[in-house]
Amino acid sequence: QFLIPQSNDQTRNLIQVVENNKLNKLTIRELAFLCNMSISTFKREFEKQFEDSPISWFQEQRLEYAAYLLKQKSKRSTEIFHEVGYESLSNFTQAFKAKYGITPKQYQLSD
Repeated sequence: QFLIPQSNDQTRNLIQVVENNKLNKLTIRELAFLCNMSISTFKREFEKQFEDSPISWFQEQRLEYAAYLLKQKSKRSTEIFHEVGYESLSNFTQAFKAKYGITPKQYQLSD
């Protein structure tokens, strides 16, 4: 009976921390710390709540944000790759193409 409210608080905290930091370049260790969890507990709870691994989910969020910046804000890849968590333009372009099937430039020019 006492574990349920604590578990709900822990779940709410995890979701809040993740959502607030989805575009920040934090490590799993740092996110787990912010959630007051061990790394293994954080990963387990994350996968329970988001139905994906942390690395995959965060990459997905960053690429979706990049797509938004390309289309809605008319920003160029060279302006945003670092903003969305990539160290190099080529890594960003490769990840973007793997997700969307076209390069960021092609995506930006498409309807």
